[in-house]
Amino acid sequence: MNNSNEPLHGIKLEQILTELEKEVGWDKMGELLNIRCFTNKPRLKSSLKFLRTTPWARSRVEILYLKTFCSKHKATGKVIRGILSQKTAVSGTTSTKPAPFVWPT
Repeated sequence: MNNSNEPLHGIKLEQILTELEKEVGWDKMGELLNIRCFTNKPRLKSSLKFLRTTPWARSRVEILYLKTFCSKHKATGKVIRGILSQKTAVSGTTSTKPAPFVWPT
């Protein structure tokens, strides 16, 4: 573990997935996180590609990593709350429903 106040500082997504796969396993990650890239033919490369382009899934993986490996780190709770607040801020500003099409006049 590093001495930074940020538990995820300097840890790459590939390292996070590798350590979680060794500790928890693909099946358990798929069960806990409910992310298809862990339940349907899980591979490191395809999971990395998906997580790098999908912020909500990446935040779930980061939270699982923090809870699994960094639960004793003093800043873990703060980081988890920060990840969750970013998620709600993004979901609050974007609409899931596209704007209705209007023919130009």
